[in-house]
Amino acid sequence: MNKLIHFFRFDIKLLGYMYIIPFSTYLLCVFIMLYMSMKSESPYMVYVALQGIAVPIAGCHLILLYSNVFEIPAEETLVYYYRKVLLYDIIRYGVLHFIFILLLVGITLWLNGISFLTPILIIHLIMLFIFYQIFGLAILCFTRNLDITVALLATYTFIEVITQGTFMPWPHVFFFEEPNSLVLITLTFLSLIIGIICSVVLLWKRFK
Repeated sequence: MNKLIHFFRFDIKLLGYMYIIPFSTYLLCVFIMLYMSMKSESPYMVYVALQGIAVPIAGCHLILLYSNVFEIPAEETLVYYYRKVLLYDIIRYGVLHFIFILLLVGITLWLNGISFLTPILIIHLIMLFIFYQIFGLAILCFTRNLDITVALLATYTFIEVITQGTFMPWPHVFFFEEPNSLVLITLTFLSLIIGIICSVVLLWKRFK
């Protein structure tokens, strides 16, 4: 427990005010979900706020923390250090943010009813969470630049959410309506699986 507290304290000192960005976004997401529930008849608008805002921002901490690896000349030295704690970091921030996502899921169920969250949506939300926890980190390892990484993630997510998946034919990782089509379900899960596998491979190659 002392080791865990030490790591979090170190991260807070390292990131400064940027550390609160995900938590502030979660709070904003609550207001958006409440607003959507009042203004829209579709229960999926509430879920869009959860999957399109809260879940993507959940991977923000890892991106910010590991951006330091590529910002100073002694990159290989830092890679050697982060190699030892990569899995530990993914797990501790995964658990931390999953707790907040569960709280937002609770609000979603309160607004839409318990029957809204079907087994398909449960599996989708878990896979989407895993995807955003490591996909941004994998892009960072590929681009070696925080600004480019954030721009790529934000652009894709923003376009997908705003256009509700109509801008690009594929890949899609979100559900904007009830997933009744087998083709839609298959392609969405296929996108998530490919993204997760590619991310794991990239991270393994960089930190092996």
